[in-house]
Amino acid sequence: MSASDTKGVVRDLAAADEAGGDERALMAAVARAHYLEDRSRVEIAEEFGISRFKVTRLLKRARDEGVVTIQVNDVGLPDIRLARRLQKTLGLRACVVVRSHGSEDSRRYQVGTAAAEHLSSTLHDDDTLGVAWGRTLTATAQQLTSLPQVSLVQLSGFVADNLSSPIAIMSRVAALTQGQIYPIFAPLYIADKETAEGLRRHPDISRAMQQFSSITTALLSVGSWEPEDNQVREVLPKKDLANALAKGVYADVAGLLLTRDGRLVDPEFQERCITIPADILERVPRKIGVAAGSRKAGAIGAAVRAGLINEVVTDHELAETLLAMLDDEGPAA
Repeated sequence: MSASDTKGVVRDLAAADEAGGDERALMAAVARAHYLEDRSRVEIAEEFGISRFKVTRLLKRARDEGVVTIQVNDVGLPDIRLARRLQKTLGLRACVVVRSHGSEDSRRYQVGTAAAEHLSSTLHDDDTLGVAWGRTLTATAQQLTSLPQVSLVQLSGFVADNLSSPIAIMSRVAALTQGQIYPIFAPLYIADKETAEGLRRHPDISRAMQQFSSITTALLSVGSWEPEDNQVREVLPKKDLANALAKGVYADVAGLLLTRDGRLVDPEFQERCITIPADILERVPRKIGVAAGSRKAGAIGAAVRAGLINEVVTDHELAETLLAMLDDEGPAA
């Protein structure tokens, strides 16, 4: 289009505007000039023969009416302000919140990437890293590219339907460090206390569990029971599941079942589990909870109340949901 043609279009648009006709075409032209061509309001006003104030009004209407939509490409980027709010509200040692978008798998990947970066940048040689298992931790392990020379301890046994998760995580992390490796090749939940005690006496399992008190950093996933978003429910024996539900199970961390206020659902049941005891985990200096999605907001809150998490890596949906829940609960929470 020639310069004279362009001026003709501008005159026509302005005339239509002055006549009180449809302004959407003028609105779109002004918006294109401002947002796509980076023209100033003064330049646009001069070209279109309208006032700067009208340019401002048209740009505002363009946004309000959807002629212009603004999208920030912040996928996986840190939300520093939201992280600070969550850290202060929960009294955390550290907090990382990323803007996540897409499917559940994509969100886990984005949070897992942030967790991998946080872990790699904060671990030191001679640390002892305890690792649980879960879908977001699998994503975390996949995104790890380097680690200092740390010892690696598996925090709990596996569940029958998810054998690959703890093994895949341990294998991936172990490949990145020169430290000692302490796996636990045993089921998480045992039918009776005597069998559980026998397994704990097995030399390899006992060797790993003796390292629990030396752990300096624990990498943890969190399962939610209300609303349901966990991998434990389907593998619990029916009797134990009914008992846990009756006693108000709300979250799980490393095989430890918690109520909403952070208490163990059933200490006797936990004696039949091959996992780090709650009192030992509570004493670990750094306990990093990694979770994505608003459904796990309450579970993160329960784990923090239990003293089993003091650092969080998550996404903006979980952070915003948890902050809203805490606001609703009030100061007594």
